[in-house]
Parts: sequence; structure tokens; C-alpha cells
Amino acid sequence: MFPSVQSERDDARIGDARQFITEVERLAAQVPGGGPPPRLDRITGPDRSGTAFAVVDALGRFVDIGLHSAWWLALGPAGVADALLEALATARLKAALVPMILRHAMSPMLAVEQHTVRDGFLDAAGGRIAEAGRLIDDAGPEPPAVRVITGTRGLFHLHLRGNRIDRAEVTGVPDTDLLVADAREVLASAYATDHRGTR
Repeated sequence: MFPSVQSERDDARIGDARQFITEVERLAAQVPGGGPPPRLDRITGPDRSGTAFAVVDALGRFVDIGLHSAWWLALGPAGVADALLEALATARLKAALVPMILRHAMSPMLAVEQHTVRDGFLDAAGGRIAEAGRLIDDAGPEPPAVRVITGTRGLFHLHLRGNRIDRAEVTGVPDTDLLVADAREVLASAYATDHRGTR
């Protein structure tokens, strides 16, 4: 078997993304001509094992996280924190893709004709984004200090640098419900402080 095929089988995010795109395209096809595009209020993203998941709103803001019953075998306590962050990143990426999918689904020929891979549009856009990031980094003050948010149960620890999540870790051998509650509390707190401008 080719490595890429095996990777697809081992990564729950790939099948989930395909299903998500199909669903968004189906919703767009149901919109009467010229009508407003559909809005997705809850978008779920899995980790690569398919045992951790996160939910965000249409703008990619944290809503919830969870673990399926097989998480212990697939991830174990050592891998669960990274899996929850991976699921959150997947959900946020899917939320960011919705406008592009809708634009393509509502006028597929226009989108394909405007920008093809061969015309260098994606490379140019990527270069401009990277350059903008470098300019922002150069203009900004010193990198922000690392801050750690810990849940009230002491099970889930989130390491932040400014508005970015550096990493997360789980302490001990937690009960699933307690771990999920602690992680949910920490991520909600991190998001709330980020949007109040105090993080």
C-alpha cells in the first residue's frame, strides 16, 4: 500500500474533512439563487485518531471539547493534551474554510477560472502572508512571556505565549469526565481572556 493511502486511513481528519466539504456544498446548493449563504454555528473537528474532538462556532471561537470512549487506548494520558489541541486546530481550520467552500460551491466555474494552481496565485498569496507575518513580528515588542492556565482540578495545563497556544499537558492519570471538564474550563478561560484583551 502507498504511504499516502495508509496515512489517510490512519488520520480521521481526512475523511472528516471530505465529509464536511460535501455537507457545506450540499447546504450551498440548497440556497435559492442570489440568497444569502448558509451559516454553520457549530463546527466539529477531530484529532488524527478520531477519539478527541473540539467544537467551534462559525468564526472559529472555542465552544466545547470532548473525548470518545476509545481515547485511552488510542492516545493514553501522555497524548491526550496534544490530541485535544489538534482537534481544536482542525475545527478552527474547517471554520476558516467555510467561506471558501461556499464561494466555490455557489459559483464553481468562476472560482476555478479566477485562480488556478498554475497561475501562481496560491504561491503569491502564501508569500505575501509570510511577509506580513515577518513585518508584524519585526514591528512588535519583545515576544510575550509564557503564561500557564491550569484548571481547578489541576488536570489540564495550557501554556500560552501571547494569543498563541504553545502546548498543553495533562497531569496524572485522569478520569475522562474530570479531564474533559478541566480542559473545557481552561480553554474557555483562555478564549475569554483573549477576547477581553487581557491575555
